[in-house]
Amino acid sequence: MYFKRLLLFCTLLFVFSLGIPPNETQGFAATQSNDISPIQDMIDQVDADMLYNLISNLSGEQPVSIGGEPYTIQTRYAFSGEPIEKAAQYLYEHYENLGLDADFHEFTYNDQILSNVVAEKVGTVFPERILLITSHYDDVPSSPPAPGADDDASGTAAVMIAAEILSQYEFGCTLRFVNFNAEEAGLIGSDRYAKQAYCAGEDLRGILNLDMIAWNTADSPKEMDLHHLPSNPESFEIAKLFEQVVEDYSLGIEPTFASPITSASDHASFWRYGFPAILASEDLDDFNPYWHTRSDRLANLQDFEYYTEMVRASVGTFANMGCLVENGWGIVSGKVSEKGTQAPVEGAAISLYNPEWGYTFMTYSDKDGNYQLSALDGLHNISADGIGYSNTPAGDVRVLHDQTLSVNIEMEAVSEYANFLPLSTNEIPPLPGCP
Repeated sequence: MYFKRLLLFCTLLFVFSLGIPPNETQGFAATQSNDISPIQDMIDQVDADMLYNLISNLSGEQPVSIGGEPYTIQTRYAFSGEPIEKAAQYLYEHYENLGLDADFHEFTYNDQILSNVVAEKVGTVFPERILLITSHYDDVPSSPPAPGADDDASGTAAVMIAAEILSQYEFGCTLRFVNFNAEEAGLIGSDRYAKQAYCAGEDLRGILNLDMIAWNTADSPKEMDLHHLPSNPESFEIAKLFEQVVEDYSLGIEPTFASPITSASDHASFWRYGFPAILASEDLDDFNPYWHTRSDRLANLQDFEYYTEMVRASVGTFANMGCLVENGWGIVSGKVSEKGTQAPVEGAAISLYNPEWGYTFMTYSDKDGNYQLSALDGLHNISADGIGYSNTPAGDVRVLHDQTLSVNIEMEAVSEYANFLPLSTNEIPPLPGCP
């Protein structure tokens, strides 16, 4: 965690000086716990032995397979050359083996090409709405061995296991699993990534950053910190969601809204560009004494159950952020015809609006007047419109999982005309600071 203790007490001035306008409210809310909740099932899949093994791999306690060959990651120092490249490849192969779309996000710093590792699960309802769970995979000291078990193999292993679990389910929004490089050099990798997302106009709805989440002094209260940006209400919603997940699923940690907040990790890069982000970390008042030393080893983590609960809370929170599709899909189909003549209406626009999710799916009737739309299980409002016909509300319909609902629509012919405005030739101006 980049200069955490040094910056902890000077970051309030930084965050209040950003002047970031809030984004559209996301409205996060936790899915309540019950015996058949998919969220509960995800949380239950977080296994302490799996986490132990992942940290062992990342911190050099045991060799791993990279490119089909054994390799021991003795350091993840950002400028170590082969070791950091091998660590990136290890992460990439993990995500690729899960069937996710994995890639390297390359950037240049100090004349060196470095890489963030990014994996994606595309949403089925709102693919343009993107949620991130993140960590940094680089560490210090600069010479090996540099195990970095807590800082930040702990967060990186959590992102890896979140990908392993959540890749099994369907989500309406796009989930990204991101491991940043060069955090210890000054949040370089996350800054490059956040700026690129900003300049591309990406709709990043929320970022959950995990950095140093495994340290708790033995037999001490299981407290942890949530750092959100006061001037960005959506970041507070994510922090509240994390707290709610801990309560609803009876997890064994005690979340606290940190004061003062810290900008000393990758979440702050997203704050700078106006995106809602939080940091979840161990209690900074109970700070890991082995931080940034060769003794930041797996064997020195005193409370592994605390760490496991932190990961469970993180997985549960991110699953709630991602627009989980719980009940599956059904189909609405039918025929559009002219009222009175019963002649088929070709090219009618059929709109299916879901008030719970806020989406509208649309299709057009074919030459025989037939149409078909897939939609989530739930209540929808259906209507039809077309040139030469009046807008025709067809009322509310209930779409059921794996079933086809037949809805025929009769449209009334009308005489109408339209005045069209000329297309503007003005280009959209680039965002400030973007090429």
